[in-house]
Amino acid sequence: MRIGIFFVVDGVLISDSLSVEQCPQYEDYANHGAHYDYWSELEPTTITESAFKSHAYDYYPRGRVVFDVKHQQAKLYVDHCIDAAKLVAISSAFELPNNARISYDEHYQCYHCNQMFIDDFDGVDD
Repeated sequence: MRIGIFFVVDGVLISDSLSVEQCPQYEDYANHGAHYDYWSELEPTTITESAFKSHAYDYYPRGRVVFDVKHQQAKLYVDHCIDAAKLVAISSAFELPNNARISYDEHYQCYHCNQMFIDDFDGVDD
């Protein structure tokens, strides 16, 4: 099983993950990655990654996989724009067990879901 963050950019999964054994534990959860940090540090090598970097980090649908150590259960937090087929792809990429819990979290809202979203990113690093 893998723990980390992901984005869905034009139907393509971009992720940063580690095995659950490699992840630091905070309180009762194993966790890895920060969406903004990943976005800001990424040097694009593909067309999809270039599209990803051409907008603010929270423009595209995103989510996170954590592991609840106390209850021994993976938790998948996702944006509402991520459909069932993409959930299957994410579950596969993160090697999630069948009992993983899926939750929609208002923190993970892309520009479609967040009525207050303003993409003021100009694509130029200051």
